Amino acid sequence: MVLLSMVLTGCATALLCFLFMQWQQRRLQRSTIKKRFLDVGSLRKDQGHIERLPFVGSALKEKQQKRLIHQCEAELPRMLDIIAMGMNAGLSFDASFGLYTYRFETTLALLCRERFELWERGLISRSDGLDQIASKVNITLFDRFCRTASRSIRYGIPMAPLIREYAEQARKEYRNKQKELVLKAPVKMLIPTGVLILPAMMMLVIGPIVLDVTGRMV
Repeated sequence: MVLLSMVLTGCATALLCFLFMQWQQRRLQRSTIKKRFLDVGSLRKDQGHIERLPFVGSALKEKQQKRLIHQCEAELPRMLDIIAMGMNAGLSFDASFGLYTYRFETTLALLCRERFELWERGLISRSDGLDQIASKVNITLFDRFCRTASRSIRYGIPMAPLIREYAEQARKEYRNKQKELVLKAPVKMLIPTGVLILPAMMMLVIGPIVLDVTGRMV
C-alpha cells in the first residue's frame, strides 16, 4: 500500500507539472501573437523570468521552440503557394512576400512581417532579413527557400517554378511527419497505461483477495 501511494503521488505530481507547463505555454503563445500590440521589453522580461525557473524554464523553452517549428512547418506550404501565385500574376518577390505577411495572422506570417517591415524601410537588406527569419524558424526547407530567393533575385533567375516545387516538398514533409506522430501514439500511450490504469486494475483484482486473506488470518 505504501508503494502504491507513492506511485499515485508521483503520478499526481507529474500531472500537475504538465498542466502548469501547458498553461504557461499557452500564456506565452498568446503574448507572442499579440506582440505587435504590446511592449517588447515587458514580453522579453516575462519570458526571461520563466526561463530562469529551475527545470521548468528549460523545458518550457524547448517545448516552445518545438511548437514554433511545428506551426511554421504547417504554414510553410501555404506561404510558398501564395508567393508563387503572386509572382506568376506579375508581382515582384517583395510584393508577393508582403501579400502573405499582411493578409495572415499566423505565427510564420508575424515572424516574416517583423523583418519584412525592416527591409521594406531600408533598415536591413533583403538577404539579411531572410537569413534572420530562417534562423528563427529553424527549418531546413525554409532556409533553402531563403537562399534560393536571394540568389534568384541577384542573378535574375525565374523563381516561381522553384517556389512551387518547394511548396510541394514542404507539404509532403509535413504530411510524413504527421504520419510518424500518429504511428508513435500507441507507444506513448504505454506509459500512462502502465502508470495510471494498471495499478488501478491491480487494486480492483488483488484488493478483494488481500482483504479476504487478511480477514481469515485475523
